[in-house]
Amino acid sequence: MVSKTENIQWLDSLRALAMLGVILIHVSTPVVKMIYGKNMEYWWIGNIVDSAVRFSVPLFLMLSGATMLGKEYKLNEFYKRRFSRVLVPFLFWLMVYWVYRWMVLIPKLQPHGFHTTIQWAVNLFLKEGVSKHFWYIYMILFIYLFVPFIGKGVRRLKDSFLISLLLGWLILSLIFKSIPLNLYDWSGDYASKFFGYFLHTGYLVLGYYLVKLPVITLKKRIYSSVAFVLSISISAVYTYILSRKTHQLDLNSYGYLTINTVIQSFSVFLLIKDSTIKNRFVSKVQYSVSNYSYGIYLVHILVLGIFFNNGIFWTMAHPLISLPLVTLMTLTTSFMIIYVLRIIPFGKYISG
Repeated sequence: MVSKTENIQWLDSLRALAMLGVILIHVSTPVVKMIYGKNMEYWWIGNIVDSAVRFSVPLFLMLSGATMLGKEYKLNEFYKRRFSRVLVPFLFWLMVYWVYRWMVLIPKLQPHGFHTTIQWAVNLFLKEGVSKHFWYIYMILFIYLFVPFIGKGVRRLKDSFLISLLLGWLILSLIFKSIPLNLYDWSGDYASKFFGYFLHTGYLVLGYYLVKLPVITLKKRIYSSVAFVLSISISAVYTYILSRKTHQLDLNSYGYLTINTVIQSFSVFLLIKDSTIKNRFVSKVQYSVSNYSYGIYLVHILVLGIFFNNGIFWTMAHPLISLPLVTLMTLTTSFMIIYVLRIIPFGKYISG
């Protein structure tokens, strides 16, 4: 979401779709987790929605690969540009979330005094990185350290070698799929964390490879559509079967490094690649969401938290109504927050 370098419409479409998918995940996952075994009609709705948007984070990584790996960079310029665009807004929102997390604590649990507050803030960082959705930012900052070198390496490879490299990545992901990767907290097991980051770089290479493909034909789009629908079905049904087998909710099939999620991400990329939107309003909306996607990503969990505390949650109506409604409200509110921040003095440097 932070590697936008070209105003190519279909790239903006993919980025906007990925952002919408991230919000849908965070809106629908509570349905899946809260009512399994209680209201299976509602659970299946949440499960299908969640299964349909597993492509979201992989798509952001693929877009980074598609827009960045094909270019030669001067290292100092690359790091200065990327980290100023990513790190500075992130540090601002990191502080905002620290303050927010303190404010939502019940009064007797709120730390007071400099030492106890700092200790609480450090513990919050160690346990969940302040906010769990920040795992992606920590990962992308790590990956950016190596992007110029990854790009230099893949540009030297023939397409046949790139395909072999991607197959090797798939096999590696399959081998290690049963090993839990530490992506959220900073309390230890850094080997697992950085190995998880390394595995996710495969999506950058996949994006770089797919962006070089010739114009996608109607036949390929049909195949991609079928693959996308199948990926949703497999994820949803497999989640149900695993959960029934283990007698508890099992969301392993939702993983971003599963073969099914790779196929889904691949399919969505090919579905949108080289497509055009002729409707001016729709085109403007998707461009705006794409342009504000990093800021929206940073702030949307805060918006969801405020909504939840005020009764705006999936439980307020049937999921077929509440899920799209809360998603739209979250997207719109997040967009407006970033829009306002960008128009105030120096706001563009911290908004994202």
